[in-house]
Amino acid sequence: MSPLTEPVIVVGAGPTGLMLACELRLAGVPVVIVERNAVPDPHSPGQAVNSAVMDLLDQRGLAGELRASGRPLPGAHFSLVWLEPERLTGPPRPRGLLVAQSRLEALLERRAVESGARILRGREVVDLRQSADGVTVRLRATDREPAGDELLHGSYLVAADGTRSTVRRLAGIGFPGSDWTVSGTVGDVEADFADLAADHLGAFHTSSGGVYSGSPAGPDVLRVITVRFDDGTPDAGPVALDDLQQDVRALTGRPLPARRLVWAKRFTSVNGNAEGYRAGRVFLAGDAAHSFFPLGGLRLSTCLQDAVNLGWKLAAELAGWAPPGLLDTYHAERHPEGERARLALDAQLAMMDPPGRSAGIRSLITRLAWYDDVNRHLVDLVTGADVRYPVAADGGSEPDERLGGRLAGTAPLLRGGRGLLLVPDEAAAALADTAAGWADRVDTVTASAAADGPAAHGPAAEGPAAEATPVLLRPDGHVVWTEGAGTLEAALKTWFGAPR
Repeated sequence: MSPLTEPVIVVGAGPTGLMLACELRLAGVPVVIVERNAVPDPHSPGQAVNSAVMDLLDQRGLAGELRASGRPLPGAHFSLVWLEPERLTGPPRPRGLLVAQSRLEALLERRAVESGARILRGREVVDLRQSADGVTVRLRATDREPAGDELLHGSYLVAADGTRSTVRRLAGIGFPGSDWTVSGTVGDVEADFADLAADHLGAFHTSSGGVYSGSPAGPDVLRVITVRFDDGTPDAGPVALDDLQQDVRALTGRPLPARRLVWAKRFTSVNGNAEGYRAGRVFLAGDAAHSFFPLGGLRLSTCLQDAVNLGWKLAAELAGWAPPGLLDTYHAERHPEGERARLALDAQLAMMDPPGRSAGIRSLITRLAWYDDVNRHLVDLVTGADVRYPVAADGGSEPDERLGGRLAGTAPLLRGGRGLLLVPDEAAAALADTAAGWADRVDTVTASAAADGPAAHGPAAEGPAAEATPVLLRPDGHVVWTEGAGTLEAALKTWFGAPR
């Protein structure tokens, strides 16, 4: 088989693996997803889909359908210190959603399968071997008596198989982290909302040393999350309604008037970041690469950003136009972001445990959040909206603050998964001529043709209007060239290889 007919093997059919499969299929790359569960889990603990995730989904034309099945996220918070995204100046951002993660997974799975991805369910990876031309994995059935192992060969292997990743272990990649291990319970109960006390709806620290969260998850259905920091060894057994009610009473001092338990599970959050996100032809993404407490949607946005960063780079390598070292930029760009997100969650956990000793810092952060710059910084941090990569061609200073960040309003122009050169009308002819050799992988669009009139948006938030100066974006939406940051030709060669 040629490289373009060898599939990329993705292990794990969660949001990360499915998003990566969508990205690869958008570029025409064959994909096989291996998933140990025989059927999708209909009960997902996650509900927060923050603005950064909605931005990524909009970039691929998926945001509208998900938005129709959710409701607006009420805001953002830093360790339950509530922030005010509505106070942010600059271009409008997508509104986050409260929606079951299972719906997001169903949406991504449908897109992946419709675009040609294969999903092998009920199989787990038990061994892997790398060679100069690919990776071979040994699969074993998990949903039936084994009838002999299967061998599957691919060009590359991506581990998206969660915090306790088998692929990461088989690839020999270490997973150092902090001592934070947080345990809790999450589940849905049927309840008459008229019988609930005011503090059954909301999220807050409790004086007994934990966190309680309750939010609507459907008609007469309450999503309950309890977190304790003083439990010692977490209970790994099943959760009954009485167990959940006892947890709620212990944390809040109030009974939970629930009629029936719909589902519940215990969870333990491990805090770590892999030593490397690549070992030869094996890559780590999502929770297999980094894991931390799922608070406010940052974990999901960090996972999907991995997928969108890696997808186009693998596709470029397999299509034969990737510049030297492009695949190495995945670790270089995403590993620092995984560590930054992990430390941000470490800081939030430190503000939760124990509530008495953290009261002073919580009070300080609450007051500081009234300042616009602090509010902006914390909103960007907890949503993952401030991701900026070091893309300057010379490795030195980056004179334009848009470099490495994202550009608001460009999502409709990036839905084909190609690079984008956005140019002012008066410069269109000259710049289009320069970019002609990359027309098979970069679209050139004049500002007047851009439907939404993109404007600058990045961690510093303010910059010259995109209509006034040309800008080059990668397929993942990050800016890699602006006027004054070297030549356009050099940037095209750096990120899109040699011209055809």
